[in-house]
Amino acid sequence: MKIAYDGQLLTIDISVYYQGRTLQIKDIIIDTGSSHTVFSPDVLEEIGVTYENGDPVYEAYGVGGTVPFYTKVMDRIEIDAFIIKDVEIDVGILPKSHKGLLGLDILQTYGFIVDMQKMELRSH
Repeated sequence: MKIAYDGQLLTIDISVYYQGRTLQIKDIIIDTGSSHTVFSPDVLEEIGVTYENGDPVYEAYGVGGTVPFYTKVMDRIEIDAFIIKDVEIDVGILPKSHKGLLGLDILQTYGFIVDMQKMELRSH
């Protein structure tokens, strides 16, 4: 899959499936500094992803301080032709211009390679 680069961030487009609903999300940041994949609640709300009693909640720590997140299991996420089923993601407040971060939990677990020369994200 081709990576977009705006001079600051590396991004890709993905599709998220949740309880029979689908959402294509553009400009998800490839973030090798994030241990978890995170989506903004404003983005996922469109397909019915909301906090429910019993959802695991924790605080994430980063450069900007701490932020609460909750965890949800998506039916699947598609990154180009690569499909990940029953994948756990975090939902939490991100900076306004960020829709989501593709973190190491997915990048490393599924063996993705960020090829900076070809500007591609691919799996083995």
